[in-house]
Amino acid sequence: MRKLVAGIDVSKDNLDIHLDGEDRRLPNNRDGFRAIAGWFGRKKVGRVVLEATGRYHRALLQSLHAKGFAVCVVNPRQSRDFARASGKLAKTDRVDARMLAAFGAAFPDMAPTAAPGSLLDHLGDMLVAREMLVDQRAKARVVHAELGDPVSRKRLPRIVAMYDREIERYDTAIRELISGCPACDERYRILVSIPGIGPVTAAALISWMAELGSTGNRQAAALIGVAPMARDSGTRQGVRHVAGGRRRPRDLLYMAALSAKSHNPQMIAFYRRLRDQGKHHKVALVAVMRKLIVTANALLRDRRTWSERAPA
Repeated sequence: MRKLVAGIDVSKDNLDIHLDGEDRRLPNNRDGFRAIAGWFGRKKVGRVVLEATGRYHRALLQSLHAKGFAVCVVNPRQSRDFARASGKLAKTDRVDARMLAAFGAAFPDMAPTAAPGSLLDHLGDMLVAREMLVDQRAKARVVHAELGDPVSRKRLPRIVAMYDREIERYDTAIRELISGCPACDERYRILVSIPGIGPVTAAALISWMAELGSTGNRQAAALIGVAPMARDSGTRQGVRHVAGGRRRPRDLLYMAALSAKSHNPQMIAFYRRLRDQGKHHKVALVAVMRKLIVTANALLRDRRTWSERAPA
């Protein structure tokens, strides 16, 4: 029996839904969620497909999971590429909902997205706010170095100090939030035991890479965007490149790799070996990133902390 697939285009205020040839628009709130659950229940929907939209889809995702529906949250770039491949160049909310339903029907083996946890959502929001403060502090430092007027030279250091205090407060709040969850605290202690992975990177992996420890090494590398992709055609073997992945945890993993290649004995030897083989600095650094995420995945799977000599 064919399972019905519903597509939902999510915006801040509205939800555009396509199901079994019918289009509807409902509000993105609890009333809309109740109407969707009743409609999908009567139709016996087998799968719901929607795009990742930052925070706008979170409440809907939680509501659908609570009602027992299988939900797949897809990358907007993938669904848009599918629409172009299908010859649908127009882009409206209604068209997007139809394309999401068709996308879900075309890939029946697509794995459902795990139900989000409110703690991980809060942790992710705090990390985004902290990232903003770090960016603003860096801009203030650059401006202070470039300007020479007395007023700016006097006030900008105070602004930088204010950002320092706020970032420190966020670091404390993030650690307290993680400590309040035994499972998250265990993951945190495992991650920070890896030389090169600091508190912020560990928190980011907990929030934005929740699959770590329950997925394969290749999948973990692909999820964060450090898995080399083949580019072969006929007898030609193209250069492998990394592509896609989750930007925020990848950016922090890049900084962790810079630290690991100087302080992690395993990564130091690995990086030097690649450089001795003639690999470019960035190629070797991405390989260190990949090795770090694979190591983190294995340690979380085995629920053990890092050691310089792996156990037999």
